[in-house]
Amino acid sequence: MTRKMSKYISNFFAKANQNFNLGERFKAPHNPGSRILPSKTNKNDADYQMRIDAGEMVGTRRNIVLQVNSQAKATPLKEWIRKNKTHGKLATAYFDTAAEDPQKEAARVAEELQRKAKENV
Repeated sequence: MTRKMSKYISNFFAKANQNFNLGERFKAPHNPGSRILPSKTNKNDADYQMRIDAGEMVGTRRNIVLQVNSQAKATPLKEWIRKNKTHGKLATAYFDTAAEDPQKEAARVAEELQRKAKENV
């Protein structure tokens, strides 16, 4: 399952980087537990199969959480949900909202989330 899951994780981040300004999204104010991207619709949940949620703020650092959507279509993702539930965290990383270059910080966080997620499957 690891190799197949890795493909879906890579695809999610490729799509997210293409369709969203991650620096702006991660830096914007969010309540803990709220969705950062993609916006919550059945179509997005099925298309993206994963989501990024906002976690707690610690000083200027926001916890960023990667999770699998309950509407995920791919069998390996469905199996992961079955084992870990929909609120199971694939990966977490901290985004520094005071970073001088939010785009560079977002790229670092996205890379860390991707690496951790692949290690956790």
